[in-house]
Amino acid sequence: MAVDSAIALGFAAVGCIAGAYYQPPGWRAFDGPGYVLACLTALPLVARRRFPFPVVLASAAGYAVYLGCGYQPSVNFWAPAVALLSLAGRRPLAVALAGAAPVTAVIVLSGASGRLHPALTAAQAVLVPVVAIAFGHTRHLLVRANARLREVTAELVAEQEARARNAVTLERMAIARELHDVVAHHMSVITIQAGLAETVLTSDVPMARKALGDIARTGRGALDELRRLLTVLRVRSDDDGEGTPYEAAPRLDRLPDLISGATAAGLDVRFTARGEPVLLPPIVDVCAYRVVQEALTNVIKHAPGARVTLTVDHTPDEIVLVVRDDAVRDNVVRDGSGPDGRGGPDGRTRTDERPETVPGTGLGLIGMRERVKICGGRLSAAPHDGGGFEVVAVLPLHTSRRTFPGEPEGQER
Repeated sequence: MAVDSAIALGFAAVGCIAGAYYQPPGWRAFDGPGYVLACLTALPLVARRRFPFPVVLASAAGYAVYLGCGYQPSVNFWAPAVALLSLAGRRPLAVALAGAAPVTAVIVLSGASGRLHPALTAAQAVLVPVVAIAFGHTRHLLVRANARLREVTAELVAEQEARARNAVTLERMAIARELHDVVAHHMSVITIQAGLAETVLTSDVPMARKALGDIARTGRGALDELRRLLTVLRVRSDDDGEGTPYEAAPRLDRLPDLISGATAAGLDVRFTARGEPVLLPPIVDVCAYRVVQEALTNVIKHAPGARVTLTVDHTPDEIVLVVRDDAVRDNVVRDGSGPDGRGGPDGRTRTDERPETVPGTGLGLIGMRERVKICGGRLSAAPHDGGGFEVVAVLPLHTSRRTFPGEPEGQER
């Protein structure tokens, strides 16, 4: 408003000064109405930004009346041109062309009143509106481009913030999966063994001592896993190229240790490997181990003492993991050759106490599904007809990440 007011007052002052000090013969003397009309031609420019089209009409009308009263044409000629420039800079081209009509008319009237050559009058009537519209419309396009640029910048900033939030969420989910896989399995084994040790503490001291030894071994394994995970989390970003988290993660070659821990927890695990083992991608290797670990953990928690069939089928294109339990508990393990290797004095081990189950969090199968989807595989987890539960994971060896919208959703037992 201050700039526009200064421009309007400047045009009004110059018009009044020109009319007062330059009075050639043949024109009406510049008197009071001349001052008023000069101001009415220039002062509408104060509102040229808010009401550009009415300003064009008002300025052109003021100058037309000024000329009609017989006053000499002066610098008031430029007030309608400036108004047209503002109109073209703030409104679409069609509106600017409509505003050019009254400006062209007063320019022609000014030339005729000043007795200029018709060619010069026509040149002014064409060039002045064209130049004003060209400069004004260019500014209009720049303003629109800048506004769109601001919108795009805001969208990019919002998208970047959303991606940052998603990255943090995904990282938290990955850490949660690792912690669940590490803690749930080892703590389930420890809980089962602690219950066994408490049960036979006075009746079978060697068995209690062995259970306590299994607890110590499992606890050390849990600490090693947690130490590995914390080491990965402490790696600086500039050290990422030196190694990947999967290099320190457990892989399928550690299945014997995993089966040994599950056996110590009371499961009867029957392991079968088929096909020729191939070198697995690190992410697939870790995923396969974690799927088996979580499946065995679920059995330990929800069906302690069950028989478990574990099958690993290697093919050139994929690896198929099947973990199936029959949920049958043996109250008597004959000949001291049960899965825990314990035997009583008569060659039979009595386990009359019902094994204690461990409540689940419902996150195990969710974590398995997330891992399998990251590897581009598919997972099936559901009860089978003969009783018990079956987990089947198919992990491709040469494919990118995929999702399977139609995949049935299992439930944590």
